Amino acid sequence: MPRHRSSATLLKAVAALSALLGAPLPAQQLGFSAAMIEPSPGIRITGPGQLRVPITIRVRRGYHINSDKPNDPYLIPTRLSWPDVVPLRVESVIYPPAEEVKYDFSDKPLSVYSSRVEIMTTFLVESIPADMGELRGSFRFQACNDKACLPPKTLPVRVPVRR
Repeated sequence: MPRHRSSATLLKAVAALSALLGAPLPAQQLGFSAAMIEPSPGIRITGPGQLRVPITIRVRRGYHINSDKPNDPYLIPTRLSWPDVVPLRVESVIYPPAEEVKYDFSDKPLSVYSSRVEIMTTFLVESIPADMGELRGSFRFQACNDKACLPPKTLPVRVPVRR
């Protein structure tokens, strides 16, 4: 068998295996994200009590992300999570009102966010942290346009804690 044929066969097999295993699309390999988290100016923890921390998300033009309460159970909701932020305790995470948008591919309107989204977290500060440099969380979403949805994605959230 000529060498170029076996190389072509091998290339086809690798491509088929990648498709079966759900390999990332070229845009994802380049770091494409239909949504991004705006850098936070940071927070100052002055004492026990409530602390409000806004997180701003920018959604690329032409895309939307599902709201925190999508209209269909199979859609992946937007979630902002804050695991283990001791000595702070998450009191609430407030999402903005969603847009109800009708697309050709759906029989009913979808509950989505687009453009700019601000999510507000209220923490209960139990004591002033001695050496906390930043709050760390995660933002999970699924972005779609009017034709298709991208795979769900989770981005790290970092909020500097200023002294």
